[in-house]
Parts: sequence; structure tokens; C-alpha cells
Amino acid sequence: MDKMFGDYEMHPGSGVNPPYSPAYPVEWECALRTLEVMTRVDRRKTEALLADTPFELVNDRVAFRFMASPGHTLSLHNGRMFDLMVTVPVRYEGLFTQTHIYMYCSDPMGIAAGRELFGYTKKDCTYRFDETPNGAIEGWVNRRGGQLADFSFAPDPTAPVVRLVDGAEQPAGEIHVRRLPHPERLETAYADVVYRRTPLSYSAPVPGYAAMKLHPSRFDPLTALEPEILSAQFMVSDVYGGGFAVEDRRLLKRLIP
Repeated sequence: MDKMFGDYEMHPGSGVNPPYSPAYPVEWECALRTLEVMTRVDRRKTEALLADTPFELVNDRVAFRFMASPGHTLSLHNGRMFDLMVTVPVRYEGLFTQTHIYMYCSDPMGIAAGRELFGYTKKDCTYRFDETPNGAIEGWVNRRGGQLADFSFAPDPTAPVVRLVDGAEQPAGEIHVRRLPHPERLETAYADVVYRRTPLSYSAPVPGYAAMKLHPSRFDPLTALEPEILSAQFMVSDVYGGGFAVEDRRLLKRLIP
């Protein structure tokens, strides 16, 4: 059996020339190793980024999540995939959730799956994410030869832990506006509001201190956020996966028919 996608196969009717898109499995699994750098950003900046969405911003926090995914079944030969999620908490029609205002991924299969199915703001990147036995982390994110971010983390049990919102209840799932450009002119052909909630059980956060340097980029203006670091924490999940049987996947609204 071809194990290109781990234990997951194409659904009937999918393949090289599928009658439906996408031509890859819509189920997957991996482990997660996440460095979360929690920041504060002027709300006017994040509200401006959400101005063309129906989402209500919850607070002034922005999470920079540097995420290594060992054994990702969508990655080539089940290798390690990497994502940088820049995330804010939002509300929409009774949902307390989050959206990624910027997102970068190291694997083309992960980019396509995220953008086509769920409207993630994924762009391609290369990365380094190195861990040491004492729990320190160092790495960078680069997009097409331009440096986007350098980051490092040193664990410290006395450091504060600040999450995306205060309180025990954290935003659940993810929500985005999924857009497709019009083939004839500079406008959107259609836009949908898409929600997904994938079961995820993280370990307790390991607190520490992080350094993060963002680099100017014309097409990826992360530096314009001018984030103030509030805390940093490292978390792991041994089993993380998505699919129709385990996820809450919903097409909530068609914005442009």
C-alpha cells in the first residue's frame, strides 16, 4: 500500500484529475510542538485587518505561535511541517473562537489544504525550529529569501503565563473568510465564512522568556503590528489530527454567491 499520506487515502472520485477539489486527503494527523509568544497590539491595527470580515475582535492580544508538526501525514514522506500562526480571538454569531490574521507554512500540501478548505491565510515559508535538551528553543521564519522573524525561548518556571484571553475558557476552533479571486477581474468570485474545531489536548504550558525580532517586508508587514511581548510558553500534543469523524467543520455563511 502506498503510505504517502500515512493511514489516509484519497476519497472516491479524488486523485490526479479529481472531479472535485482538493486532490489530497482531507484527513491527517501529527504531533505538535508549539512555542506561543503572547503579545499586546494596538486594537486599531487588528481591527483594521478584520475590517472586511464579519468577526468581532475580543481584546488587544495577538498570539505568535511557532508550531513544529513532526510526522505530519500531509507532509512529504510524513516529515515535519511547520506553521507560524499570528492569531487573534474573535466572536461570530455565538461562537467564541479565533482567526489567523497572518499564517505561514513550510509544506505546499499543508498550504493548499488550509487555504482551499478553510480559508487560512497561509503563505509558503522556510524555517528553523531547534530544541535543546534543557528546553531552550531557537529558530527563524523566512519567506522566499526574506527574513520574517527570529525567535528564541528559555524556560523559566517563575515566568508569567498569559493566554489569548483571561480566564479558564479559551477560544475554541478557528474561523476564517475563505475567498477565491475572480478569474476575469480584480475582485472576489466568492467568499464563505468557514469554521472548524479540531480536538486538541495540549500539555500544561511551560513558562519562560522569549525574544522575537520581526523583519520589515512589503508583502508581509508583521512589523507594523509593533507587538509588545507579554509572555511565552511551550506546549506539546502527542496526537493531533483532523477529519470528518472527529472535527466540527461548518460552512456557516456564503458572503458572495
